[in-house]
Amino acid sequence: MKKMYLLKGMLLAFIVFQFFSCDNEPLTGEFVQDEQNDADEGQFKAQIAGQEFIASSTSATMTTENELVITGSKPGGEDIVLAITNAAVGTFSLTTSGTTENAGSYFDGSVNMLPYMSAQALGGSGQLKITELDTDAKTVSGTFSFVGFRIKVDGNGDPVLDGDGNPVLESIEISRGAFNAIEYILDDTGGGGGGNNPENEFFAKVDGVDFIADSISVTEPVVGDVHMIKVEALNAERQLIRIDVPRSLGVGTFDMVRISDGTKLIALYNAAGGAENLTSNPGTITISEFDLEVGVLKATFNFTGTDPLNQLPDVVEVTEGSFTAYFEGVPGANNAFTANIDGAAYTPDDLVVETSVVNQYPRLTITTTKGDQRMILSFPLTVTEGTFEMGTEVVNGDEIVATYTPMVGTSITYVSIPGSLVITNYDLATGLIEGTFNFTGRDATGQDPTIYQITGGEFLVVLP
Repeated sequence: MKKMYLLKGMLLAFIVFQFFSCDNEPLTGEFVQDEQNDADEGQFKAQIAGQEFIASSTSATMTTENELVITGSKPGGEDIVLAITNAAVGTFSLTTSGTTENAGSYFDGSVNMLPYMSAQALGGSGQLKITELDTDAKTVSGTFSFVGFRIKVDGNGDPVLDGDGNPVLESIEISRGAFNAIEYILDDTGGGGGGNNPENEFFAKVDGVDFIADSISVTEPVVGDVHMIKVEALNAERQLIRIDVPRSLGVGTFDMVRISDGTKLIALYNAAGGAENLTSNPGTITISEFDLEVGVLKATFNFTGTDPLNQLPDVVEVTEGSFTAYFEGVPGANNAFTANIDGAAYTPDDLVVETSVVNQYPRLTITTTKGDQRMILSFPLTVTEGTFEMGTEVVNGDEIVATYTPMVGTSITYVSIPGSLVITNYDLATGLIEGTFNFTGRDATGQDPTIYQITGGEFLVVLP
């Protein structure tokens, strides 16, 4: 079973809380108003800025340490995620801070990939009340509400800054939240690197001083349907270095980001003792091995750690970083793509898997290159196992399109006129999608009579 430790993975969104907190306990008497549970059995609902939200799908996971994550989802990437520790019948604070890791988050599926978070440092707050926790039937019921904040972005997805160069925040209110008899999965697999796996390894220098890891944790959070590998190392002084790696990355060198919604490549350092987290600005990682089937990630890294909100002058240099992390592999999980072009084998040198949202349709795009050639296959994630006809361009967001470019930068791109896609396996639990395809590549304008026959297309990819 894949680990779904959203409890901490989702909290990376603003890097505003401390990782070393006391045990969370149910609250008594802190809130004067309780939400009423008017949800039907199996239903997850809420009011978002006064508008009704009824989830089209729900999921919940409980670990053996009683870490509970509940997700209500709608098409187009709209999700409400609730996460608490020490789950039991009672009332819990969702106000994420240095003393609680509980959190509420809302992904609105817009160009802003950051979720609204109930982080105290940003002004967020909230509560969750578990009214029933049936360990025999493995169901949970309760109510919730929270106020979430996030960094505002422009149409290009870049942070909006005020006159002082600080990020502008925006907020949203989630009220009248309720979930009734939601089934949860008991995740008893434990942390990464367990069982018969070899020992994880981790080393770095912090401002020139050796960082010797006293403990190393490898988990696989799923944030907004994006699968991640999270590596956390603590030394004897309880200082922390953490790296979040999207599972869709392959071998190569990649730049880190400064602020993440939990789905981006990022590193952070925490000096312990109540210090704030310092995130990669800039930072790079070079992955030498990333085998999703075997479950091993080997990489080197360096980053400069700064305050992600530009409110503190603290700077730290993390250099000579390296780690080997073992996690739970998935049989057949390594991405693969092959096809024939006019009978000649096309086996790409590079394969990139990306997701996007077009007119509320979540989409998957597989981009492959072989020398100067490029082939792209794109389809909505609303597909099911079955056969689908291809189109020539993405307009509404639910189209299936394939393209072939014989020489990137020189030749035109030939589109699927016609073509077909067969989804043979769509496993939401592991994020695996398998299929076959064929298409005739033609000039969409009809001016170039050249035709390419793409046959025998096969692919297996893991959702990023």
